[in-house]
Amino acid sequence: METQARTGDWRVTTLGTAVLQSRFRTLLRPATPFELMDDAVSYYRENFRPLFRISLWVYLIPIIFSLLLLGPMVYLDATSGGNPLGSILLEYLGLFLLLPYLFVAPIVQAAFTTLAFRMLAVGEPVTLSALWQRLKPRFWQLIANQLLAMLALGGSFAILFLGYFVAVLVVVTGAAAIAGNSPTLGVILMSVLVLIVSIPTLVLAAMISVWFMILPQIVTLEEGVDAITAFSRAFALVRPNLKHAVLSCLAFWGMQTVFMLAVMLLSFLILGIIAGLIAIYADPEQIFSRWWLSINQLYESLSYVAYMFVMPAMYMTSILLYFDLRYRTEGLDIYEVLQRGES
Repeated sequence: METQARTGDWRVTTLGTAVLQSRFRTLLRPATPFELMDDAVSYYRENFRPLFRISLWVYLIPIIFSLLLLGPMVYLDATSGGNPLGSILLEYLGLFLLLPYLFVAPIVQAAFTTLAFRMLAVGEPVTLSALWQRLKPRFWQLIANQLLAMLALGGSFAILFLGYFVAVLVVVTGAAAIAGNSPTLGVILMSVLVLIVSIPTLVLAAMISVWFMILPQIVTLEEGVDAITAFSRAFALVRPNLKHAVLSCLAFWGMQTVFMLAVMLLSFLILGIIAGLIAIYADPEQIFSRWWLSINQLYESLSYVAYMFVMPAMYMTSILLYFDLRYRTEGLDIYEVLQRGES
């Protein structure tokens, strides 16, 4: 069978039929974490408009809300005479009002992106109304599931990082005792021991997280599960492939860290350019000390804009991992399932 493929493209022409796969053939065989990450970015690039529209719908409200708060915050900073209390209260009030939306929005984006993945496979138009009609019957199951997942993850991570804090405290105390009067030896010894403690902690964090990463896909796509049974379904998919799932989680976290650092650096760069222009006419230190809450609000708005661009690729990694685990565990013919719209 002769196959012609464009490098880096998910569309492969086989006897005139469009098949959803990458140059790695990720949807036809088990994939490595690198392949999953590469395909997530490639798929986002090749389907940028519909996936970005989903992200735009989700982030438009916090962006507008943040920008609306910026005006009053600038006014308060300008008239407060150096007393930041009014701006601080306004910032916390805005966060309190936006917090319920910020809880629901990432869940909805994960579900919408998952549904769009299926719709794009069969050539259906990705519209807000079409996505909502598909999500609506599963919406409250999804919210309940993610609330339970958040509580379980929060409790597990609290125990993990309490243990990590105790271990670091012991390491620091022990390194100081061993080093004695040699500060240089103490710093080197402390750094090495903290690194030794941090690596297994990170792996343990990934081992905890992998059971929760694919829950939105399970609840959204598999109609036979509810908010509770989705956990046992995730366990059934992850347990036989735990090592692969943990390595994938660590790889995804690495990619997310790179993207988030890029977001932060870009935001700081924009703020730095603005500060540089202002510094031509005024003292930067004086401006920052007076307007730092307004600057922070502007940084928050820029962060939402940046996340709007990068988050679709992040969600795609979980979607591809979900299908990859189903392939490994169930021998799932992913393309056939996507075409037929089955769970």
